[in-house]
Amino acid sequence: MRKKTIFLRILIYIAIFLLSIIVTFFAINIMLKNQIAKNFSVSSKIDKNLFSRFIKWIENFFQYNGGKIYSHELSMTNQSIASLYFDQFKWTILFTLLVYLLSIILGTTLGIISGFNYNKAIDQTLSFIVIFLATIPLILIAIIALSMSYIFKYPSQFLNSKYTFSSLFVPILITSLETISMVFLIARKSTKETITTDYFLFAKSLGFSKKELIIKIVLKNVVIKQLQSLVSFYIVLFSSSLVIERIFSIPGQSLFLTFAFKYGEIDLVLYYFVISLLILFSSKIIISFILDYINPIQQTQIFNVSLLKVKKPNKILIKKGVSNA
Repeated sequence: MRKKTIFLRILIYIAIFLLSIIVTFFAINIMLKNQIAKNFSVSSKIDKNLFSRFIKWIENFFQYNGGKIYSHELSMTNQSIASLYFDQFKWTILFTLLVYLLSIILGTTLGIISGFNYNKAIDQTLSFIVIFLATIPLILIAIIALSMSYIFKYPSQFLNSKYTFSSLFVPILITSLETISMVFLIARKSTKETITTDYFLFAKSLGFSKKELIIKIVLKNVVIKQLQSLVSFYIVLFSSSLVIERIFSIPGQSLFLTFAFKYGEIDLVLYYFVISLLILFSSKIIISFILDYINPIQQTQIFNVSLLKVKKPNKILIKKGVSNA
């Protein structure tokens, strides 16, 4: 890949990221207008003019300054917004990472099995079970799990102790029901399409074992499809984790956001969304380069820079004297 193409691609993503955080600033400020007005500790310390506030926020952004904590309860801790955010976010990272690993391993395995047995009894059974579990509302499953914790003797709330992982086990299982279905459907469809290609059939005719076919051909295509959907997967996973964290009292991003929205802590809310957007766009750039490396013949970008180039005349046709005459 040429350096000019890489540079242009990164430039496009940076421009979209900057535009996104500008839109986010005004949207959040308008949405939190009433909460800010109710909280004197916030309303008395911020500029009443929205555009002056925006200029100050942009200055802080380029100086890597997260802003101020206005509420007396938090300001007394002498923590910066960044330290407060990452102190809470570490639990969200642990929780979502475990959900992601479970979803990828289980969803991919079941999806490949289902794809190889497409429209057979095993495929129909797996599809029904996975999709049925994913359609049950998370809140309903969480309530049932809480009510059954006394019977099966597992922790109903998060425990920051030697029982941390055991207290996360049930929330992880509940959250993964939806994400496993996403991974499963992608793997199933990709496997079904791959095993009917000439390339796969040719490799099979050469005597490749089923294990070799899965690892070298099927799994590669599944990974490509999953990488293309990773941003959507990230959004669904983090949205689901917000709900589950509150129900099981996991001290993650949900606690951070609940406090920030309740007390109109505008800089806390903006910091959360800017970091989230940064993660999304960084992931998108990295994934696009990975996809170009493992599968260079396909277009991996929504904003394909090749579309910006002017199409040149076909030199071969010109040499041969092909014309419309």
